[in-house]
Amino acid sequence: MPLVRGRVWRAYVSDVGASYAMQVDADHAAISARGWGAVAAGTPAFPSGSQPRRVVGYSLTTGRIGKARVGTTTCGLWTGATLTFTVEADDGTIDTMTVIQRIPERIRKAP
Repeated sequence: MPLVRGRVWRAYVSDVGASYAMQVDADHAAISARGWGAVAAGTPAFPSGSQPRRVVGYSLTTGRIGKARVGTTTCGLWTGATLTFTVEADDGTIDTMTVIQRIPERIRKAP
């Protein structure tokens, strides 16, 4: 089944609870285990030069490595309640990744 195309604005909640607006793939925004919520009017954009938290996964079927950004620290992918996520390969196939690593965020402070 093909994924939805496009990008949407969603809320990213930092480790210290600050909310930021971030553009996310529309298909990823719809997956609750990734932790993306609605963005409130007036929410500042995610700071340029920063890196959001993400998970790294390994496909047992293809041997590929994939990554997924994670919107909150309370969502299933970050807490470990959800152990897999999907990615779309260049050839249009969907690959299931098993989480092997969690990479914390790095928020760049304003100069």
